Amino acid sequence: MKHFKRLTLIAVVIAVSAMAASPPEGVPTDKDPAAYKGLSKEDIDRIWKNEVVILDHPETVQGRQMITAALIFNQDIETVWNLMTQGWRQEEYLPRLKNSELVEKWDGGDKLRMHVEVLGVKINYQIIGTRDKSKYHSHWKLDPEFKNDMREVTGFWRFYWIDEKHTLARYGTWVETGLWIPPKVQAYMTKQDLPDALGTQKKWVDSGGTYVKEGYKPDK
Repeated sequence: MKHFKRLTLIAVVIAVSAMAASPPEGVPTDKDPAAYKGLSKEDIDRIWKNEVVILDHPETVQGRQMITAALIFNQDIETVWNLMTQGWRQEEYLPRLKNSELVEKWDGGDKLRMHVEVLGVKINYQIIGTRDKSKYHSHWKLDPEFKNDMREVTGFWRFYWIDEKHTLARYGTWVETGLWIPPKVQAYMTKQDLPDALGTQKKWVDSGGTYVKEGYKPDK
């Protein structure tokens, strides 16, 4: 009888563990063919070592070739989604960003005003963000009704459940300042900046949103 009870307990523990390891219903997982698309075995090894991988080949999204990256957040997908849809908090951790202001917020999107400094030049622009939690995708672009100092800012995040402690993130971006810098040079600069910017973003998410960059003081 004791042996039977022990076997029953083991079976219950195994069943509970299996349930805990299963993704929430409808959540995209890293089993999706798109999750690791374009990544080599070495790239996958690197992101599991907490590195940010910038892909060599651009990805075409809505007719635009974007510089893309991959990384793993050490948080569950719900925590990642909740933090990464608070775009107005980017000023807390992004190095070049001086201020990020929430202008408007609605179900499924928001409008943010950004203030950055590039090569000593102050730049203001406003972006419209849209998100689809059913796919764990978010996308942003310039607000055409705002007098932007940038020529183009667009990008996306896609999130994939790995397990209760890890989320795969795919990122894409294209930025044109509209200054004297040629597009090819801007693309090069973006690729050089991305590892640091995304690494800092990863640090912020991994901390549960508690990390702030050195010297950061919120506007009162």
